Amino acid sequence: MARRGHGRRRTDKRAGPAHVNPVAAPARIPVAAPRRRAGAAWPAGAGSWFAALLSLLLAGNLLTCRYLFWDAYYDLYAGRYILQHGIPHQNLITVASYRTAWEDQQWLAQVLSYAAWAAGGYGLLAAASAILVTAGFGLLALLMLRRGVPPVRAFAWTAAAYVVALGSVGIRAQSFAYPCFALVLVLLLADDRAPRLRSQTWLVIPVLVLWANLHGSVLLGAGLACLYAGYRVVKSSARREYRAVPAFLAFGVAASAAVVCTPYGAGVIQDYARFIGNPELTHTIVEWARPSPLDPYSWAFFALIPAVVTAVALGWRRGARPDPLLCGLALVLLAVAFTAVRNQQWFAFGGSLLAADTLARGNAGRVPELSPRFRRATAGVLAILAVASAGVLALTPSQQFQSKTPGRAIDVAAALAARDPADRILGDPWSGTAMLWLHPATIGRVGFDARMELYSAPEVRAYFDFVFVRGHQWQRVTRGYGIIVASRAQDPGLAAALGSLPGWRVVYRDRAGLVLHRQAGA
Repeated sequence: MARRGHGRRRTDKRAGPAHVNPVAAPARIPVAAPRRRAGAAWPAGAGSWFAALLSLLLAGNLLTCRYLFWDAYYDLYAGRYILQHGIPHQNLITVASYRTAWEDQQWLAQVLSYAAWAAGGYGLLAAASAILVTAGFGLLALLMLRRGVPPVRAFAWTAAAYVVALGSVGIRAQSFAYPCFALVLVLLLADDRAPRLRSQTWLVIPVLVLWANLHGSVLLGAGLACLYAGYRVVKSSARREYRAVPAFLAFGVAASAAVVCTPYGAGVIQDYARFIGNPELTHTIVEWARPSPLDPYSWAFFALIPAVVTAVALGWRRGARPDPLLCGLALVLLAVAFTAVRNQQWFAFGGSLLAADTLARGNAGRVPELSPRFRRATAGVLAILAVASAGVLALTPSQQFQSKTPGRAIDVAAALAARDPADRILGDPWSGTAMLWLHPATIGRVGFDARMELYSAPEVRAYFDFVFVRGHQWQRVTRGYGIIVASRAQDPGLAAALGSLPGWRVVYRDRAGLVLHRQAGA
């Protein structure tokens, strides 16, 4: 049969090697682009997308940090108390658990929060919180880029993780935990590529020690470090690399010990045990309840789960197996997230990273190629938004930060208490903790504050029966108190019930709150 084209190879085995015309053009064989090596130079446009992401995150954080909630008031008054009296070991703040043991695990975050307020007011405090949260998610995006994730996907998956965490990015001690968590992830995942424990990986230990004095989520960070150490011990043993095992065992022990490197030593474990051993917290406080698809705070979390599963499946179809360590960490974080709403953001880190990494490993789907002009314009617009948000924050008055609390009612209650030193004050969650910050003279006279782990299960149950007006004896917690202050805006059911409470007289009422005083002989 005649040949139809030059350069075509003969397939007859008896004919020997095929002759190739040197003049003919070589055939073009499509080859998949190799995955960028971790740690290599960023691809084109990565800098613009990263700057755009940081601007977007910072703008979002600056705008959401313009309000103070219970935890923020607690951090402020506790930081002031520590600087005046030293590290506390006994509760002298509230009536309900007066003189009980107090292991103030997040003392350093409180001192730093108060120092920020003392230096620049609520505006600087909010800006510091926003920068900390932005740094945590910025490190997540950097980790994605270092692992070869295209910049557009790194932007999208990091933004998705941030949306999941939106309910937990206000002014609070937890803001310090975001960069700590991200740093631990970066160091552990980088070490997994080395045959033995790298010297840089030991930086995880000082990060954990710092974290242990900032926020209780250090238990999660230390747990991940210990799980990683165990994973590498098994992996090294399976490969008969026994000389690497002792270093990983020592690393795991050091990570466990880091948790108790606080002024309280091993006593800090009691603080964690109070959270775990008090079932009333999960029944009455949304953050400690299990996630539910009916809860708006969990909608983004439940949307992220199928998105991650779909991304991993798509990458798998393209021949990319998910990174074993990253997959294991994401599954652990998912299990932790299902224990409490406040843990959803940690899965957002691990789940979004797993999805983006697996898609990049399999070169799954086309990544849109956008012009440099569009990238620069996007980064510029978002940078302007971040600057405008900073300007709005700088111009925000103190009253705006306190707008969630019944400020005038709190002032009236404090003045009433000053006239009669025997009167104790019972406030709802929006009033009690804020009063301790706004009126330091009421310390030792307010019934409850945001430290719900200090109170026993019966005390927590009685208090929230009062707040939610539950049961026939909902007012039983008022015994021993002479003043009640509540928010009409945040707890309207309680305010309505208090208006007709026998034995009490309403002495002040406005749109935000009300104050009651016990009648003589009641």
